[in-house]
Amino acid sequence: MLDSNTLYLLLAMVGFVFMAVAMINHHSNTEQVRKKRGHVKSVTHKLSMKIDVLEQEIVILKVKIDDLEDEINSYNTQAQ
Repeated sequence: MLDSNTLYLLLAMVGFVFMAVAMINHHSNTEQVRKKRGHVKSVTHKLSMKIDVLEQEIVILKVKIDDLEDEINSYNTQAQ
């Protein structure tokens, strides 16, 4: 059987190995989160730019609709 000093040394080594694995895992996860945040930020920026373009197109289309309604109303008043 192992004496107590050898057992404590093995337990300490297992503890250090466990701590090292935990720290490496934490570092890896932190880096993955940082990469994902950057990706989400870029996608959010692209989507907000697309939304701005679509809102401008909506305004232009509303103006065109108003112009067409005015033209239709002018034809209706001329026909009467």
